[in-house]
Amino acid sequence: MEVIYKNNQGAVYSVSHSPNPDCTLQLIVDTVGIFMSREDIEHLLRSVQKSYEPCHCPECGGKRDNIWCINPIVDVCLKVDKPILDGLEDLIKGTLFVLDMNDTLQQNELIAGVGDT
Repeated sequence: MEVIYKNNQGAVYSVSHSPNPDCTLQLIVDTVGIFMSREDIEHLLRSVQKSYEPCHCPECGGKRDNIWCINPIVDVCLKVDKPILDGLEDLIKGTLFVLDMNDTLQQNELIAGVGDT
């Protein structure tokens, strides 16, 4: 495993031999590790960004205090507040920035891909 990006909220690692070949990233927040694909990470970013908007369901009264991320294998619910949301958004954006930068450098043959040896 190779760290891609980390902050006080957690870390994202590149995993070369993951249980699912499509999920080459592992997001670790607190004591929870989740194998994810790049698409999953991008979807989670959209969920985090939407969580700043008020909720319109009758149960919560307009206040959001969790993030639901649903996929065919597992549903994830993260209990959040403003500092956690900010840290999670930074973690995801930082990860995507590093992945994009590495893709660009690799396309121009300036570095080997993340996880390549």
